[in-house]
Amino acid sequence: GPFYGLAMGNFPSGQGGICVECSARVVAVMNTKNRLGRVDGRYPHWVDAYDDEGGEDLERYSLIYYETGNSFVKPGPAIFSIPDC
Repeated sequence: GPFYGLAMGNFPSGQGGICVECSARVVAVMNTKNRLGRVDGRYPHWVDAYDDEGGEDLERYSLIYYETGNSFVKPGPAIFSIPDC
């Protein structure tokens, strides 16, 4: 079902978000750096790439909150808010 994802680390802003397939031809990228994003984990999803152009040792950590104890939640949209472009 739905989960909340939060990314932390010294990777560049605007990169390393959660990518979610909203449909066969549409992938949304949710910016989760230092903020929560709500995604339905039943849709294919992955972490977007982030650049290491400066030769730094970049780190990215994810904190995921999800619920396992309640009853079934009917699948809804892949993402729950419109991402900033």
